[in-house]
Amino acid sequence: MSLNLKNPEVEALVDQITARTGETKTEAVRQALLLRRDRLLLRGGVRGRVERWIGFLEAEVWPRVPADQLGRVWTHEEEDVALGYGDAGL
Repeated sequence: MSLNLKNPEVEALVDQITARTGETKTEAVRQALLLRRDRLLLRGGVRGRVERWIGFLEAEVWPRVPADQLGRVWTHEEEDVALGYGDAGL
């Protein structure tokens, strides 16, 4: 299968890349497509990790949190203590 580029901007970009890399036009396009594919796969991978993380929180963590603490907003001082910055005497 052949690829015929008829977009002047795309042709100019390919020319710029090949001038800098010494690659053929085919190799420049192949490398660009590989990078794009990898970014798209990584993005899907991140989404999958986020979904697994939320599932873990829903199944394992949140059920163990006392009901009166769910959704409670910490004060600045409480955040500092939890992070080890504040006075533990609170």
